[in-house]
Amino acid sequence: MSIAVYRITKDRYRDQAFSGLGGLYAQGRWTPRGQPVVYTSQSISLAVLEYALNYKRHGWLPASVLARATIPDEVGIESVPVSELPDDWRNPHPPAALQQIGQNWLRRATAACLRVPSAIVPEESNYLLNPRHPEFGSLIIGPAEPFNFDRRLARARTRRSPVHAAGPVSSALRQRQTASTPAQL
Repeated sequence: MSIAVYRITKDRYRDQAFSGLGGLYAQGRWTPRGQPVVYTSQSISLAVLEYALNYKRHGWLPASVLARATIPDEVGIESVPVSELPDDWRNPHPPAALQQIGQNWLRRATAACLRVPSAIVPEESNYLLNPRHPEFGSLIIGPAEPFNFDRRLARARTRRSPVHAAGPVSSALRQRQTASTPAQL
């Protein structure tokens, strides 16, 4: 059964969405920098989560496109089961062992795709694609289409004080808090 995979990228990279060039300049959870690789997700919603959480500029998301590809049945896929990963594999700063897994897969070149669990939703998968693999040319790559994020995803989160987190603050309490500032003591 063929598998559809999805990727969100900046609009300016729409023509390079499946080139793997990003891997030459940036490392990922599963691969070190310097290797062409394409990160994709098993669903559009997972692609949205992965992109939004990994995007470094908090508070906004750039003009983006959604790119799709289909992995035909005859294309090889290796899988990495969660049971074989270190306990801390989901950490924001993942262990080097994960990049070693990806690097070994790229070096072996036994399959064009590597199925890995998502650190965000471990029950779902991301698919790494090797553009240098001979079977990569068998993937069916669709055109990239504009994608608009829900603005709520881009909002910067601010840490709320314990007083505000508990609920509405009465005006009398607010006045007491204001009155106890150093300038008024």
